[in-house]
Amino acid sequence: MRLLATILLIICSVSSAAQFGSVQNTIDVSGDAVVKVVPDRVRLSLGVETRYKDLDAASAQNDAIVRRVLTATQQFQVAAGDVQTGYVNVNLAYDDHDNTLVSYYSVTKGVDIYLRDVARFEPLLKAVLHAGANHVYDVEFSTSELRKYRDQARALAVKAATEKATDMASSAGLHLSSKPLSISAYSYGGGYISFGCCGYSRSSYQSQNVVQEMGAGRDISSDGTLALGKIPVSASVSLRFQLQ
Repeated sequence: MRLLATILLIICSVSSAAQFGSVQNTIDVSGDAVVKVVPDRVRLSLGVETRYKDLDAASAQNDAIVRRVLTATQQFQVAAGDVQTGYVNVNLAYDDHDNTLVSYYSVTKGVDIYLRDVARFEPLLKAVLHAGANHVYDVEFSTSELRKYRDQARALAVKAATEKATDMASSAGLHLSSKPLSISAYSYGGGYISFGCCGYSRSSYQSQNVVQEMGAGRDISSDGTLALGKIPVSASVSLRFQLQ
């Protein structure tokens, strides 16, 4: 019985050591990549505000301006489904000297316009402002093929992670097994540029292993003054390799 117990103890010890060695004999790496593409669509978020002492007059004037704004979009071949009137907001402003008297009513209606030809953006913006829109809340440029470019970014991130693992293993006098033990994507980002009403914000990715310039889409017309450049689409992955 003592001999059997000793043999079992030795077998368990060897098994534990083998498992421990398997865990230690791996390398975990991350890979990041950014693909830069030309935007091909834009979302314009507008507001129409009117102020009158009479609520009905403020509302009627607001409706008239909104109709002019909607008409202005038609000359740019904006589909009916790509224009949406949003919220309606009504506020009261009281007299500075007598806070029981209404000075005027403010009626505001939001309009969202989706433009599928970014080269027409500047003329469209001027047209809707001339039509009476007096607030620009947000302008967001994006790509309609975000999934496609995220797939490309993910593939580049895997390549970056593999190269990193190979270099690290080589520096330690080791080499990798032919295939990773595990792989996972843990973040995606980018795909748009947004110009907000209260400042400029741009989606960005500060730390990457690979940056790939893509010529997809077409550049903004040189006749305009808006130079968008390209927007980043990013992906990050993590891989685990067996070391040999």
